[in-house]
Amino acid sequence: MFKKMIKVASKTPVVFKDREDAGSQLLNFIKKEFKESEITPEKMLIVALPRGGVPVAYPISSALKLPLDLATPRKIGAPGHEEYAIGAVAEQGEAFINEECKSFLSFNKNAINQEIEKQKEESKRRQQVYKKNRKPIDYQNKTIIIVDDGIATGSTMRAAINSIHTKNPKKIVIAVPTAPMDSLEEIAKIDKVNEILCISTPRDFMAVGCFYDTFDQTNDETVIELLEKSIN
Repeated sequence: MFKKMIKVASKTPVVFKDREDAGSQLLNFIKKEFKESEITPEKMLIVALPRGGVPVAYPISSALKLPLDLATPRKIGAPGHEEYAIGAVAEQGEAFINEECKSFLSFNKNAINQEIEKQKEESKRRQQVYKKNRKPIDYQNKTIIIVDDGIATGSTMRAAINSIHTKNPKKIVIAVPTAPMDSLEEIAKIDKVNEILCISTPRDFMAVGCFYDTFDQTNDETVIELLEKSIN
């Protein structure tokens, strides 16, 4: 059932030159999956996950003449071991806690709730930094295409989905260049998700960066610059 929602462009591993190249290939995939009449600012919106998802999403939104917005999920650290992520949360919506980490909840509920609220506030702060004076974008009754440079475990993507769902979109579509199939299958189980587009699902998936020739760190300045250049 869930596999029908997942559409993969290539059965063989794909290595992208850089994030812009990945965006160009995703653009072609999206154009094949949607009718021209569906790709309008009134019906569709591109949402990127910073920072690495923004240079992937920008060529898509630019070529399709669609607004570009951000979801800013943040990882939730385990109490006392903040470097160990047990889930993620975005500026709105429910936090996502990894299944294998849910035992933390019974012992550290108050501490975890405090960490969730802390990361929600940081997510809101980053929205303000990145967007500055950009006007709010309406999500209601639109097809939202969430773009990142890849998916590993999928925690931050799940948090972004939860946040975007609170804004009453018509559909939520995930579009990424590369991801392991088992992570996509888990995301496909979320009833908020309507479709997943992925260029390549390598069997031996170590990390997203393994499938890019150039995988430099995307800085805040690049995110702000591309947002300012994009359609609002």
